[in-house]
Amino acid sequence: MLMKNFLAVSLAACSIICGANSISAQTTPSASDKDQMDKIKSEIEKKDYATALKEITPLAEKGVKSAEYHLALMYLKGEGVPKDPKKAAEWFEKSYAQGGKHSGYNLGLLYAQGNGVKKDLPKAFAIFKKEADLGEADAQYNVGLLYLYGDGTKQNSTLAVKYLDMAAAQGQQEAQYSRSLMYLAGKNNSDKSKAFATLKALADKGYVSAEYNYGAMYLAGVTVPKDSKKAATWITKAANDGCIPAQHDLALMYSRGDGVTKDAKQSLAWLEKAAKSGSTCDQYSLGQMYEKGTGVPKDQAKAKEWFKKAAAQGDPDAKHALAAH
Repeated sequence: MLMKNFLAVSLAACSIICGANSISAQTTPSASDKDQMDKIKSEIEKKDYATALKEITPLAEKGVKSAEYHLALMYLKGEGVPKDPKKAAEWFEKSYAQGGKHSGYNLGLLYAQGNGVKKDLPKAFAIFKKEADLGEADAQYNVGLLYLYGDGTKQNSTLAVKYLDMAAAQGQQEAQYSRSLMYLAGKNNSDKSKAFATLKALADKGYVSAEYNYGAMYLAGVTVPKDSKKAATWITKAANDGCIPAQHDLALMYSRGDGVTKDAKQSLAWLEKAAKSGSTCDQYSLGQMYEKGTGVPKDQAKAKEWFKKAAAQGDPDAKHALAAH
C-alpha cells in the first residue's frame, strides 16, 4: 500500500515561494554580513551553537534572510536553544517573505505536519506546488502525494502521476518507490514489469522498502519465475535493515523452510524482532505461542505482556485474549 508520508528529509536543501502577495521588501546583506554568515555556518558545522546563536540573532533581527533561515533551523532542531517549532516557523516566515531560497519549503512542511503552526494542507500545497513547478524534486513528490490523496487540493490521480513522475525522473527515490507500488497495483503485466525494474534499481541502491518488495516479487513469482532463495536473500537484507514486514515474512519462511533451511529458533528470533519493532500481528502471535506453549515454554506472564502490547495498538483479538487472562 502506498503510504502517505510527506518528505521531511531535506530541511536545508529546498526552496519555495508561496503566493504572489507574500514577498516584501528585501534586505540586501552587506559584504560584511555575508562574511559573518560564513563564519556562523562554520560554527554551526562545528557544533559551537552557543557562539553561533550569539552572533546570528542580531543579523536575523536586522533582517538578513540567510540569518533568519539558519536561526529557524536552530530552533527547529534544538541546536543551542530549546527545540521550538513555533519560533522556527516565525523565522522561516520572515526569511520566506524576503524570497529566502530554502525557507518556503520548510514552512510548507511545518504547515503540512501542523508542527509549530496550525495544520493547513491547502497552504502547504500552495507552497509545494509553486516550488514543484520551478523544478524542485522533493516538492514535486509532496505535490504528487497531495494530489493522490486529495489533501489540500482536489484529488487528481492524473496530476499525482505527473508530479511523481517528474520527481522520479530527477532521481527522487521516494517518488520512484511510490510509482513502483502504483505500477505493482496495476492490472497488466507491463505495469508489473515496470514495478520490478524500478524496485530492482532501488534495492541495488539499498532502499530498504524496495529490497523487501523486490524479494516479495520473487517469493510470489510476480513477473518472474518464483525463486524462494532469491526472495530470501533480499527479504533477509531488508529484515536486517529494519523492515518490519520483511522480519515478519522471514519468520514465516524459516518456520516453513521456504528459501531457507527450516529453523524454529530463527523463526522465533525474527518473530520477536518484528514484535519488538511494533508489528501488532506478531505481538499477538507471540502471545498465543506463550499462552499455548507452541515452540516456546508456556508462560502466561509473557503471553499477557505481548497481548497487552498488541491490544494497546488496537488489535481486537489481543483485547479479547487479554480480557480472558
